Amino acid sequence: MPELEIAVSFHRGWEKDTHYGELLQQHFERDKAIGYTVSGPQKADFRFKANGLPVEDVLSRGQLKLLMCALRLAQGEHLMQQKQRHCIFLIDDFASELDQTKRALLAERLQQSGSQVFVSAITQNQLKEMQPTQYKLFSINNGQISEL
Repeated sequence: MPELEIAVSFHRGWEKDTHYGELLQQHFERDKAIGYTVSGPQKADFRFKANGLPVEDVLSRGQLKLLMCALRLAQGEHLMQQKQRHCIFLIDDFASELDQTKRALLAERLQQSGSQVFVSAITQNQLKEMQPTQYKLFSINNGQISEL
């Protein structure tokens, strides 16, 4: 999506000017009453913007899927650089939300990663962009797995 300027910011889950220990003390009774802490690292989040607006307000479902796939591919590349280990990528319904051009782009990037890739699709035709040098294709019908 070179036509968009994508920015990411990290939100840690509580106000940055507040010490986490103080926050826990301030809200102890409330958190105890409801059974969980309302603020904290479990609420940390990455927020993405496209051209200055939240991606969920700007991008199509296909563009959101590509953005998340790009993030996962970057994580896989980072793992390879840091630990010399490949990821295993699992993509459900590979063709959904993506046109043929975007499917081809994603398939190419997955193959370039050198990682093992598992994809699912409704029909075999939806996987035609996957052109790996070595692959196996399986069909699952009524709980029965068969190699095609």
